[in-house]
Amino acid sequence: MPAPDLPDYAASLTQYHRAFGRELRRAVRAVPLPAGARVLDVPCGDGFYAAALARRLYPFGKVVAADLSDAYLGLARAEVGRWGRLATVEFARADAYALPFAADEFHAVWCARSLISLDRPVDALREMRRVVRPGGVVAVLEDDEYHRVVVNWPVGLELELQRAVAEASRERYGSRAGLSPARRVRRWLLEAGLRPGRRRTFSADRPAPFDGPTRAYLELHLKETREFVAKFLPADQLAALDRAVDPADAGSVFRRPDAELTCLTTLFLATKG
Repeated sequence: MPAPDLPDYAASLTQYHRAFGRELRRAVRAVPLPAGARVLDVPCGDGFYAAALARRLYPFGKVVAADLSDAYLGLARAEVGRWGRLATVEFARADAYALPFAADEFHAVWCARSLISLDRPVDALREMRRVVRPGGVVAVLEDDEYHRVVVNWPVGLELELQRAVAEASRERYGSRAGLSPARRVRRWLLEAGLRPGRRRTFSADRPAPFDGPTRAYLELHLKETREFVAKFLPADQLAALDRAVDPADAGSVFRRPDAELTCLTTLFLATKG
């Protein structure tokens, strides 16, 4: 269970970083940064990306890892401390809607998989635009729940799951697109006064048998998915889902020799004019 002051998804998010770290660090390397750049990571969460940025900027750059959660800042400090040679990393308690930094202070701002947790994403992006230098980059890494984790299970189950996710999203977020921020990032960037540029999608492919981190992440993800959609699935499809995710079932994704997992995430780059 996550700490009381961490969100319910904290454990799953950390395991996601462990399972797909190679591909996520590739996304960090795709952001154009000058030598010695000063970069803001907000909200920094568990510190995975702050550490990856600091590793890339070593030895002359600086990363400021900012989050409103003291618990997450503690995790971020611990994560950064586990890495080897890094550029300087500072930590700041900060509200994404009112960043405690001067205008034009950073060469780049990094925001990873956080817009869904922000009630006013455009306001947050406007703040990111304010603190980045003219010509600087705001880099947003986001995903789409309908295509984030793709498993090669029966098509009928996949279709029912997609429908159930849409209904559950509408109930919780007021929109069937509530869990799909990647579909709206470009519009939000434009509304924030940024100039959208290159977009790149990163694919993490894992065939069975899954390695330990991938299996641990998939178990958490599927457990969360079941809890989210259970009331919207017909009884027979809920039973099919339970069989597909039960490690004791010979037909589950954890025991099938032909099982495959694809995880997609998209990097959006925008500049301040």
